[in-house]
Amino acid sequence: MCLVCIAFASWVLRSADPMAADTWKAALLANVSAISAIQYLRRYVVKRREAGDLNDSTADET
Repeated sequence: MCLVCIAFASWVLRSADPMAADTWKAALLANVSAISAIQYLRRYVVKRREAGDLNDSTADET
């Protein structure tokens, strides 16, 4: 799902006409999609870390 949001945001920005008056809408849509993808990834990492699936390399160095 995350990659779909990023791909969609990339497509929107590539296909938008930079001289059109609606360019801000395309940029807003792309930014919202990217932020949603980042939030999803952060939640996924936190859930995996809480479950003990990810090793925190900085904690092992002490």
